Amino acid sequence: MSDGVRWRDDYDAAVAEAKKENRPLILEFYCHRLVRETHPDPAVAAALNDRFIPVRLEGRNHMDLVQKMGVRGAPTTIIFSPDGQEVHRIIGFHPPAEYLQEVAKAG
Repeated sequence: MSDGVRWRDDYDAAVAEAKKENRPLILEFYCHRLVRETHPDPAVAAALNDRFIPVRLEGRNHMDLVQKMGVRGAPTTIIFSPDGQEVHRIIGFHPPAEYLQEVAKAG
């Protein structure tokens, strides 16, 4: 299912891309509800594609990152500065308007 967001599925490559392009990285630990209800929204897709290097991972397949980042459940969305510092964390499901407000908190 395509939701309009140009998701990367390789965290390390995305980190390198974010640093090279000097763009923040948004990492989402997968949630079916966000995929169905939030990401298809054109404003959400545009914000994620235009402002960030977006990465979506299935937490069960990346337990090393789940543990390293202290993720307690899905969905968890973490926004990092281009140099890899966490700047904001979004926990739980949010519909499009609320999701955009949360993303905006990252600056």
